[in-house]
Amino acid sequence: MRPAWLTLPNGMSLLRVALLPLTVHALANRDYSLLLGCVIVIALSDYLDGALARWLGQVSDWGKLLDPLADKICTGVLSIALVVYTDLPLWVMVLLVTKDLLIGAGGWLISRREKIPITPNFWGKAAAFCQLVVFIVYAFDLEPIKRDALSVMTGFVLVSALLYLWIFLAIWRGRRTVREIVAGYSAYGLNRRPDAAGRKMNLFIYMLCAALCLRLAWLVWTNYLRW
Repeated sequence: MRPAWLTLPNGMSLLRVALLPLTVHALANRDYSLLLGCVIVIALSDYLDGALARWLGQVSDWGKLLDPLADKICTGVLSIALVVYTDLPLWVMVLLVTKDLLIGAGGWLISRREKIPITPNFWGKAAAFCQLVVFIVYAFDLEPIKRDALSVMTGFVLVSALLYLWIFLAIWRGRRTVREIVAGYSAYGLNRRPDAAGRKMNLFIYMLCAALCLRLAWLVWTNYLRW
């Protein structure tokens, strides 16, 4: 009999971790074709695990645990590899690993207390996306974009860490429960049923994402695509 946790969405999460040795090997040997293939598969699996869980009706506590855990393992391994094999600053690796360790420890303590895993909110997902962008930029040595990508990622990581700290403290002090917080998230971690302030925050988030995507597209166009 197949274990209950062994589903296609969870397999996508495990695939990301399984690809790490090959990805580090490609980075160390400057095998950019293999590296690009690994990056594409990792990025797609990061999207597909959650999407497949919703489409197939296989959303589970195991999946809510494995998805962020796989992200944190990938972040730690890849940030160390980037420091070793590229010019990624050491402080970036320390920031990412420290943030993930603290959030992971806090989430574990809260989940043991309430028996419900904390799912990532928008800011956590945005920080993970920005980390992937930084990995691509440094792995492929896209020099003109490095400063912008690093600045944006650092901002999202710090905001994400502070918001998770606020959430953990609110739960620990009994002001809110994990169930209440998770029930308020949409699929992408935004406020599901926002009041006036929440609608303004969602609008700000949409505008910020659009501005960041346009900025990145402009940098790619001006530095790599324009004749």
